[in-house]
Amino acid sequence: MPAPKKFWTDHEDRTIRRLEEIRQSLAMSMREMAEALDIPFRTYQKWVYSRQRPRHREEMIVRAEAMVAPRRINCWEYLRCGREPGGDDVGPDGPCPAAIGRHGEGVNSGVRSGRICWAVSGTFCGTRTQGTEASKIISCLNCGFFTRVLREEGLANFKLLRPGQSYTQE
Repeated sequence: MPAPKKFWTDHEDRTIRRLEEIRQSLAMSMREMAEALDIPFRTYQKWVYSRQRPRHREEMIVRAEAMVAPRRINCWEYLRCGREPGGDDVGPDGPCPAAIGRHGEGVNSGVRSGRICWAVSGTFCGTRTQGTEASKIISCLNCGFFTRVLREEGLANFKLLRPGQSYTQE
């Protein structure tokens, strides 16, 4: 009978080492960790027990770090708009882009783009769909949620734009 596989505490990939540290600190099984990272269980196992590495390392670390960070609410929770996936007010246009967009995952300690909604075009704020990032940024600067995120993150950590995004005025 083969010996059970063990996690390499000196795994050559620092991402895997950090993911496993977080998993163990949260007392999660590998299956639970994989589900929390939104990846297949077998993929997570391959990362840990073989030399296979995640393609999107930084994204995996951001997601995992968010699990141990203090819980911060996202825009759909603050505004109680009901436009998150499965929400009460998801209409024919579907859920709000901030609630489903992954480009802002982990930014400002948020889930998906939930704490950088001002940098997402087509969000549903108030009673209507907002336009491009450039055209809506002024109204967002006056939003109570924007102010809250800025306060919670602090000037040193606050992100006004998503990774790779630049601001151009129309």
